[in-house]
Amino acid sequence: MTEAFDDVMRQYIDFVNQQVGAYMDALAGFSGHCARVERQIHRVNRPVRSDVDADGRQIVVWASYEDPTRPDVIHNRIIRAEDYLAANASGGSNEQQHARAIVVFLFTYWEDEIRPRLAIAKRVPVNEIHCDAMGDLRILRNVILHAKSIMRPDKHAELKKLNHSICPTRACTRSSLP
Repeated sequence: MTEAFDDVMRQYIDFVNQQVGAYMDALAGFSGHCARVERQIHRVNRPVRSDVDADGRQIVVWASYEDPTRPDVIHNRIIRAEDYLAANASGGSNEQQHARAIVVFLFTYWEDEIRPRLAIAKRVPVNEIHCDAMGDLRILRNVILHAKSIMRPDKHAELKKLNHSICPTRACTRSSLP
């Protein structure tokens, strides 16, 4: 027994809604992490070594250790506080990377799972299942994976549904994707 076309579409819409929830929660998490780091920038750290590089910049190696008065602080990676805050700020690199991953993930799920099921439900070859918005996601996916998220004008011109939302002026020569 094959699935009904509408049931498959509803499942995909439910899946997209779950992903939107996860994406929004992650963005809230980024801002929460950012706030915690801002408060704890001055936690227990001590310089271990200091050198000057070839360009005359001072390089300081810091060691941190667990503060017994703050057992909830976990040291999990080394990054400058200013870089961490920039990465986790609204529009920062973590948000950008997460947005790119969602586009790639949603398209892949459509292409590998949903589209074949729709073809079975309609009793047609997979290549007869089309959706302009998903075609646009394919273009965006390829730009993300193969062009460092820089959209050339020719790729922008191929967009059917998302072209104005990606670059509203249509006068851009290089649009950076989310």
